[in-house]
Amino acid sequence: MTPGRLIVVSNREPYIHEWNKSGIRCKMPIGGLVAALDPVMQKTRGVWIAWGSGSADAEMVDEKGRLLVPEDDPRYTLRRIWLSPKEVSEYYFGFANRVIWPVCHLFQEKARYLSEYWETYREVNQRFTEATLEETNPEDHIWIHDIHFSLMPAALRKELPDNDIALFWHIPFPPWETFSCIPWRREILEGLMGADLLGFHTSSYVANFLGSVRKEFPDAQVSHSAIRYKGRVTRVRAFPIGIDNAEYRDMGSRESIKRRANKLRNKMGVKQIILGVDRLDYTKGILNRLLAFEKFLESHPKYLGKLSFIQVASPTRSSINEYKEMKRQIEETVGRVNGKFQRPQWTPIIYINRQIPSDEILMLYRIADVAMVTPIIDGMNLVAKEYVSVNDNGILILSEFAGASEEMDTAIIVNPYDIDSMANALERALSMSIEEKNRIMQPLRELVVEHDIFWWLDAFIEEWGIDLEIGVNDEEKHTIQKKAQ
Repeated sequence: MTPGRLIVVSNREPYIHEWNKSGIRCKMPIGGLVAALDPVMQKTRGVWIAWGSGSADAEMVDEKGRLLVPEDDPRYTLRRIWLSPKEVSEYYFGFANRVIWPVCHLFQEKARYLSEYWETYREVNQRFTEATLEETNPEDHIWIHDIHFSLMPAALRKELPDNDIALFWHIPFPPWETFSCIPWRREILEGLMGADLLGFHTSSYVANFLGSVRKEFPDAQVSHSAIRYKGRVTRVRAFPIGIDNAEYRDMGSRESIKRRANKLRNKMGVKQIILGVDRLDYTKGILNRLLAFEKFLESHPKYLGKLSFIQVASPTRSSINEYKEMKRQIEETVGRVNGKFQRPQWTPIIYINRQIPSDEILMLYRIADVAMVTPIIDGMNLVAKEYVSVNDNGILILSEFAGASEEMDTAIIVNPYDIDSMANALERALSMSIEEKNRIMQPLRELVVEHDIFWWLDAFIEEWGIDLEIGVNDEEKHTIQKKAQ
């Protein structure tokens, strides 16, 4: 039997075409899902179905929205789906980001349960389902990604009863008492149960999902890792996602990055640097982190003028009112703290509210003595793993509510709601000996090496039990990734 291809469905595409001054440029997101899946797609010559969001995407495809990628050595098909401004507003910014996102991050009071969001979400799911049916052969394996397509597994199952279907949920899954706020919760759960395998980042998210199924479907048979419903079995497992560690180590060790990092550190003129790197999202705990730093400076005046806090807060979803209000609160806090403590030639908080190129992020990782990764809640938070990969001498302070804390439990673990304990954690981190830092960080360094993005991919595919003739080793993965870039 011929091994089937891999059909991937995701909201974001692996190759994006954009207009610039010199014409059309193709760019590829660095790291994460694309780093893991692009080499597999090239080996299996599969199909990747995604929203065509680039300004020049429509110029590059045929009448069905298809093109072969990568451009210099075509190996697989990218099938682009077009979304109208209304669909982007209601399916993406609406249902995905103003219903599922806040509820799953335990901010259900921020959700907007509008029926038009739900109707457009259903319509877009149906359109992606129809495109997937057009592209799929009987022996192919379909892997759906994230919250944008929760209805697709069941919809596909009706038409493809014998194909392998899996979905990975990339954000937290909340307890039933929270998830039940969504009026369309039953349809979402039933949609997900059309998959053979569902993946989440942590065992607690698995337990929450299974608990929700028990509540909503009392006739389903639910164990600690599987559901039997309407004669079908859906397995549910935890697969904590990793980073492309070798790529981060390689990029972070380049001489140009080292030189620029040393120059930046010397220019800042402080003995120690604390770093936060986040999207400007209410789940990330940025405000509480700044309040903890303020408390620390109040309690430890000897540090005044001797350390700075760099907070990167990249803009995201800025059209949503909740994000505008959060931005205002953070900027007011930065201004107040700097106004209280600032001295000539020294600024306590350096606040960066713009998109930061990857090389600048790598420089910041290198110079930071302490990284504060303290989200209120996060599905995983790969900043924690990126920092550990790139930085050889620092220390990690990590929220107990980040998915990463389930694996990275030797870090300094804090409750992001407890301002005093975070201030105390800062004092501990800044006064640590090299030996104590190494005792904490060495297990974390081993973790990011062993459980990288390719381990995650292999673990998922092995558990799925599908027949993919990949035959790609780590060196080939990185070679393909670099060529694609």
